[in-house]
Amino acid sequence: MIERSVPLAFRIVAVQGVLAVMLATMFLLFGRTQAASGLLAGFVVIAPSVGFAWRVSGTNVPKGQESDVARRVLGSGIAKMLLTFGLLVVAFAWLHPEPMAFFVTMIALQAVYWMAPVLARR
Repeated sequence: MIERSVPLAFRIVAVQGVLAVMLATMFLLFGRTQAASGLLAGFVVIAPSVGFAWRVSGTNVPKGQESDVARRVLGSGIAKMLLTFGLLVVAFAWLHPEPMAFFVTMIALQAVYWMAPVLARR
């Protein structure tokens, strides 16, 4: 039987998605505005993460091409950071989320990256 493993970058995105829904559900206890703010924070963090995961997951490193791949990953990381910042600005400028729920969710989703060593083990 052939086992197809899910790349780590997509496992991180999946954990972020589940956590965003869980936090939004929790914030629903405080009101719809807080829950919507949590979901918006999820979108702000997860959308760029999906792009990053897609860009780096298919990275096969041929011998002698390590520096090209490193530049690609670094560039993808910078693009992810800029897109996250841009979405954050748009979210607050146009949608005016409730700050506490938004930032609690955003910080929790960013903290998922600290779990990468645990998610990488199989």
